[in-house]
Amino acid sequence: MRRWAPDLGDNTWAPGAVAVSQALWWLAARPDPRLAPGVCAGAVVAVVALLYRRRVPGPALAGAALATALAAPVVGAAPAGPAAVLLTAYALVVHRTAAVSAAGVAAVVAGFAVTAAACGASARATVATALVLGAVAAGVWAVGRFGRRVRADRASAETFRAAVDGFVPLAVAQERRRISAELHDVAGHRLTAILVSAGAALRLADPVLRERAIEHAIGAGQAAVDDLDRVVASAGRDDEVGIEAVDELVAGHPWVRYERTARVVPPTVAALAHGIVREALTNIMRYARGAAATVRITADPGGFTVTVLDGGGSRAAGDVGSGLGIAGLRARVEAVGGDLDAGPAGPGWRVRARLPWRPGAAPGAPPGTGATPPVRATTGAPPGVRTWAGAGAAVRDGAMVVLALGLSTGTVLLPGGDGPDPLAAPIPAALLVALLVLHALPLAWRRLAPGAALVAALTVQVAWLAGTAAGWTRHDPAETFLWCWWVELALVYAVAAYRPAASLGFAAPLAVAAVGGVALGAGADITGNRAAAGAVLGVVLAIPLGAAWLAGRLVTTRRSRRSTAEAAARETVRRHADSAARGERARIVDDLRVSARLHATSALAAAEAGRLDEVAAQARAGLVALRRLLHGLPQDRPDPPPAVAALSDLAARRRSALRFVGEPRSLPAPLEVAAHRAGAALIADGAVATVTYGTSGIGLEVRRCPPVGAEVLRSLRDSTDAASGSVAVDTDRTTVRVWLPEALR
Repeated sequence: MRRWAPDLGDNTWAPGAVAVSQALWWLAARPDPRLAPGVCAGAVVAVVALLYRRRVPGPALAGAALATALAAPVVGAAPAGPAAVLLTAYALVVHRTAAVSAAGVAAVVAGFAVTAAACGASARATVATALVLGAVAAGVWAVGRFGRRVRADRASAETFRAAVDGFVPLAVAQERRRISAELHDVAGHRLTAILVSAGAALRLADPVLRERAIEHAIGAGQAAVDDLDRVVASAGRDDEVGIEAVDELVAGHPWVRYERTARVVPPTVAALAHGIVREALTNIMRYARGAAATVRITADPGGFTVTVLDGGGSRAAGDVGSGLGIAGLRARVEAVGGDLDAGPAGPGWRVRARLPWRPGAAPGAPPGTGATPPVRATTGAPPGVRTWAGAGAAVRDGAMVVLALGLSTGTVLLPGGDGPDPLAAPIPAALLVALLVLHALPLAWRRLAPGAALVAALTVQVAWLAGTAAGWTRHDPAETFLWCWWVELALVYAVAAYRPAASLGFAAPLAVAAVGGVALGAGADITGNRAAAGAVLGVVLAIPLGAAWLAGRLVTTRRSRRSTAEAAARETVRRHADSAARGERARIVDDLRVSARLHATSALAAAEAGRLDEVAAQARAGLVALRRLLHGLPQDRPDPPPAVAALSDLAARRRSALRFVGEPRSLPAPLEVAAHRAGAALIADGAVATVTYGTSGIGLEVRRCPPVGAEVLRSLRDSTDAASGSVAVDTDRTTVRVWLPEALR
């Protein structure tokens, strides 16, 4: 019952107002009492449709339109039906996607046109009715789309503000994991090399070999201290090393046989290969002392494979490992779309990682770290994304063109009136229709080039006046201007609202008032001094035009203040996140100075003095301290805030590959939330996602298996459409592309 109950609350004002207006109409018009059943039936249907307009807007619109069409010949000008149609159509546009709402209002317009023809209207009257109703429908659609975007933006902004505190713990956790991986990969490898070198030197009787082992221990000790100093100084990872770094790493271990057939490897993936080889060699030194090892990096059709195999040996330092190495590597490999296997292979152990070949791939930059992924120039929406439904204001501007063209052309086509028929002769009729079309078209670029659009509209008005003066058109210029001057009014507002810095200034309303004064002064009803009458009427026109211009400036000022406040708030959050990350880094570094680094320094000094037993003891103590430090770090993963930067953390949780393309920049909060929602809906285990920063918005492409479910896709389309975006899906639903435009500021 609750599912089918009407939506009450703040929804009752519309049906109540329609019912009251219907009653007042009955009392004022006093129609034939025999029409009472039809009037009551129409009013009941209208009220019921309005009660359900938010829950089921499509059926509500159909019911209101059907009742209006059937009752129109009987009820006449009763307001209930038309009001219900307008309000239910608006509700359909607000609560449904662009394609569904456009189809709904178009069907209603077509239905009314067919009804008019069925009631005996002429072909001209039917076309005129269809044009006028289509214009009204386009206006309702444009207003409804704007309302849908405003509602979605407000809800997203509230969501973003409610979750903004999540940036700080996320930045802390990401910094902690980054330093933890650095310490484990680099410092652990160096300290293990010191311990193994010292142990080997203690067992050697040959003085020459012992001296070489001591030299190796000194080199490893110095490298360990240098690496720890680098961690202390910056805690930065060497994500941009090339594949040659693997060559240098293996060259420091003469007992390793090395083969590499992959010649060119993307830097980010090369850094991951370097980490895999380093971790595998560290484990061989700890758990398979004296084993021969082989490292292979081979190219594959879809990427390349890193294999490290050892033949087995004795344990040298098996009690000092952290136990986090292979697990951490597996997470990093899976995060770029690869897979890693590690396990026994004969008497030894094998680590094999398959990495994808994706030149230009880059992990997402965590918030607050200042990291910037590699970029390339991008413009507009990514290829393959339909943007007609998601162009936002551009589509609404197109609806405004339809509104202007339908109202003017439909009014001209309507038969009747006391004056001469402007369509009686074919050439003047064609010229009039052409001028109406040309006058409406500038609304299509009222946001992007409002000054040029206003000049174009005024040029058409001047040409219209000239054609009337020359006798080419047969319509009263004053009446023509009054039909269409709201187009100039909208363009004057746009000049002030969208391009205040490069606009025409207050000259815009003055220019329109001047042209309008000339047109009104040339009207057929003006007698006497037409110049004086035109001047007075121009002054009168300047009042609403000036008000429109001032309204545009006020909107611009408000928008600028809101953008400034939003940018300041985001900058505050970024500073807090950076500060928290630096604080966590300082805390870990302080622990590192008095633990692992102190032992590494002591091991280096002992090696230089030739005290090998102390070298081994200090290296072991450093590894134990490092293990204690790593295990003491919290491993929490706070819920990521709804922002584009947090998608990298979400992808890591779901073991998916994510890369960013284009120049990262700060986006409005609604766009951040919409992009994060799309990513959260699409990124699944094993998915490969790409976030593209375009010049006019942001795109998301996700390739995944299994395919996207129908319910997920339906919800994604609805939320994306509310943000004026669009969704493109391939036939098997394994690749989805989302485009979210950035609203013009």
